Amino acid sequence: MSGFVASSAPDSSNGIEANYNDTHRLFLQTMLSHRILTEDQAQDLYDKICQLTNIEREDYVEFISTINHEISDIDMTLRRARDERDGSAIIALVNTKEDEVAQIATTYTPSEITYFRQMLELAVMADDEKYAVGSMVALRLGQQMKPPISQKDTQTLIDRLAEDGWICLTPDGSSYTIDSRGVLELRDYLREQYGDVIRNCDFCKEIIMMGERCERQNCPVRIHRHCADAHFRDGQMQCPTCSSSWSRGNTFGLGLPL
Repeated sequence: MSGFVASSAPDSSNGIEANYNDTHRLFLQTMLSHRILTEDQAQDLYDKICQLTNIEREDYVEFISTINHEISDIDMTLRRARDERDGSAIIALVNTKEDEVAQIATTYTPSEITYFRQMLELAVMADDEKYAVGSMVALRLGQQMKPPISQKDTQTLIDRLAEDGWICLTPDGSSYTIDSRGVLELRDYLREQYGDVIRNCDFCKEIIMMGERCERQNCPVRIHRHCADAHFRDGQMQCPTCSSSWSRGNTFGLGLPL
């Protein structure tokens, strides 16, 4: 876990009395590098930083809140959620500006951002709530850009988007879907641009792109698998809206683990 700790030496000039201190600065510095961590990694990171700085550990939730208060003026926030695939708790450093896709402009060219926008649209608008783009479709998409992107450069871009956490391969390896960072960072953008298509989990109210759905065709209920695990624990297998019998096998989203 030591690899997650920023290597810079702490500046202790502010001391423990300051509300925003060296622990917050080092944690934020590391999040700027990694962008997204599991909550277990983040808490371990916080423990390591407290040991490094000899500053007493405060409540983790309050610690994150203090950082968010400090960085709100620069349109950034640490956003906490659960990975849609397995329900694990995650935390990501995200932009909060209105057009969040444009925020990746610091590392991507305008042409590459246009490509990513179109890839997002293909995934969101995919038939039968697949929320994914076929790998060959994604590769051919580069040729449709103006100017066109070569097949080699398109694959390099796809690999980079995956490495940066915006997209990921589906479990069967056939397609690309929006990864956890993409969902967290582009949450408001997706809701604004595709509000008639994007759905929220009926329990946690967060965006859902993979999970379980009601078997009634006209019922809008969609539930994350981990939310369903908790809700149906008592054995009452009914849709929370229409009361139809609920089948755990009626899933959607190609990103869902097999």
